[in-house]
Amino acid sequence: MRYNLVMPDLGLGASPITVSLWLVELGSEVTEGDRLVELAADSVTVDLPAPASGMLVETLVTEDEEVQAGQLLGIIEGEE
Repeated sequence: MRYNLVMPDLGLGASPITVSLWLVELGSEVTEGDRLVELAADSVTVDLPAPASGMLVETLVTEDEEVQAGQLLGIIEGEE
């Protein structure tokens, strides 16, 4: 089963949000709740957790790229 890693609405208004660091390499196994990606906005840094256990099979944004709420960031392939 495929799980989408979607950028949540962090409630920061018009502040630009940037992917500052992928904490997991493509192809790595993750457990639900593991920190996957670090997001930065102004002076705030937030870690986005894995929505499910499985393998990170695709990243759709790069480090230093600005993202918006609802944007697809990556895909995890997990067991059904």
